Amino acid sequence: MATLAKREQRRASFLAFLAQELAPKEGRGLAVTRIAAGCTITVAIAMLFRIPLAAYMAYMVFLTSKDDIAGTAKMAVAGTLAITLAVVFSLGLAHFSLGDPAIRLPAMALVTFLAMFSVRTFALGPISFLAGFIVVTMQSVVDQVPNPEVFTRTTLWLWVVVVVPVAVTILINLLFGPVASAVAERGVRKVLTELEAALTNGEIAGRLGQWRGILVPLAEKSRNPAAVHRFLDGLVILETSPDPIPPRERARLSYLVRGCLGAMERRNLAAEAPPEPAPTPEALAAAGAFADLERELSRTYQPPAHAEHKSRQLFVPDALSNPAHWQFALKTTLAIMIVYSVYTMLDWPGLLTSIVTVFFVALGSVGETVHKLTLRLSGALIGGLIAGLSIVFILPHFTDIGQLCALTAVVALFAGWVTTSSERLSYAGMQIALAFFMGMLQTYSPANDLTVLRDRIVGIILGNVVMTLVFSSLWPESAITRLRGALAEALRSIAALLRSPQSAATNRLRTVEALARAEDLETLSLFEMEMLPRQPNLPDLHDVNRLAGAAFVAASDPLVRDVDARAVAPLGDWFDQAAQATAEGGVLPSAAKNPTTAGPRSAAEAAVLHLGIATEQVARAAQQP
Repeated sequence: MATLAKREQRRASFLAFLAQELAPKEGRGLAVTRIAAGCTITVAIAMLFRIPLAAYMAYMVFLTSKDDIAGTAKMAVAGTLAITLAVVFSLGLAHFSLGDPAIRLPAMALVTFLAMFSVRTFALGPISFLAGFIVVTMQSVVDQVPNPEVFTRTTLWLWVVVVVPVAVTILINLLFGPVASAVAERGVRKVLTELEAALTNGEIAGRLGQWRGILVPLAEKSRNPAAVHRFLDGLVILETSPDPIPPRERARLSYLVRGCLGAMERRNLAAEAPPEPAPTPEALAAAGAFADLERELSRTYQPPAHAEHKSRQLFVPDALSNPAHWQFALKTTLAIMIVYSVYTMLDWPGLLTSIVTVFFVALGSVGETVHKLTLRLSGALIGGLIAGLSIVFILPHFTDIGQLCALTAVVALFAGWVTTSSERLSYAGMQIALAFFMGMLQTYSPANDLTVLRDRIVGIILGNVVMTLVFSSLWPESAITRLRGALAEALRSIAALLRSPQSAATNRLRTVEALARAEDLETLSLFEMEMLPRQPNLPDLHDVNRLAGAAFVAASDPLVRDVDARAVAPLGDWFDQAAQATAEGGVLPSAAKNPTTAGPRSAAEAAVLHLGIATEQVARAAQQP
């Protein structure tokens, strides 16, 4: 009975997850329509002008399309530059390696290693990754081309295969796509609306991290990043709220959130007396954060005359010192060479998709790889099933390109809808599209051969199996290890926040970003199942969220000016020690005892006292066996 109940609970959770991910949201319909239109126009161009590799052309629309015009343009420029470099390099390499496996195979391995190493360490890693992928793919099909002339012609066609869909996607997005600031404003409004509804129902527990994950990437897109930062501060402060929130405090917060929504829509809040905040430091800090957010949203944003831009380094600081980078590149190279050897020895060239799979599934940790494996297999099976049913039951009745384009548009709408979900599901939509296009768009006439579809699905499965075995056997890099690093960074930033009030905004943002990374990594760690040993002494993310909330309260604008630096200093030391212990896998240190007093005389003293109590509780829980 217990097993049956667990099964039912798992099924209900999965259905709830799908319902949440696939629910309609503002802007989704237009985004999906842009993707479907781009795919349809691209397929029509490929069929009319008999351009080879039409399946990859249609898939390029999915790869290039982003939420906003700027993101799509960056991806288009990167793709065009990558294909240009790849074509030039492939043709140059062909002069030496086309007929000599002793040169070609080491060259494939070296290019794969450099491409995957650059993804982890190089600012232009995506460009070198795409270029490396194309070079390796072209070298892997050398055995299938009859002569150098055919190889040269196929390589040159690749430039057209990439540039045509990129140009179509850019044109559609320039005409109908939103600007980045509109996407950011839409995201802020969405979170405010959900927060107001959650406050009305008294159910914000467990959703604060999800909302912060939505807002963190919007700060760079927004015309008013200060408003996004203040919103993030408020969501962290709400981690200290009791569960459930008392009705009076809920009413106060709901009033403030409605005011923020009214400020975004440039309308005045209905004349009503706002409820007075409770005389607690948490309530005062939350009220201050959302009042500041309303003021930021109300004012007309004027960009500074000399806007500061974040300096970007060409290489990550630990590019040569961190062995995880070259280990990741070596594991991917080994997987590529294994799948190439398998389908070459089997004389099964249809399994070329196994190389595509390894390139695009390879990620930093076992959890990420298994997560993407699950999405890729699910998407490939769904897309392959749709393609197979279409070949058997629909294509025999087609007589012109218009009907093929109509079918392409329908399936692209479905795959695009899944693709516009969050990162937890979106990759499945990409694979639905890829499997469908590769099964349907085989030649310039209606597909009638299920063998091609079978080979490509088997290639996807082969690539995923080899990737999972290699990444879980050689230097397995757990998502929990990276989660430990994110939690340590959050604790370190909290210590800096308590010690340096003058740099509060920077340290708050670093804390929020670290917590958002930790949320993602904790989700990915669930996909590792029992593949890796458990790691002891890992702080609970919920506890770190509570500590961050209490620290944000003590460092909030209404209270920080009254906080005694001498009282906060031991707490800053504890957070530094806790960060070091977390990074090294040690037990959290014992918290410094709070000085016994008759009671806090101000809200600032109460905030520091509450933070001290929170550190004691977390330290005590961590030291229990």
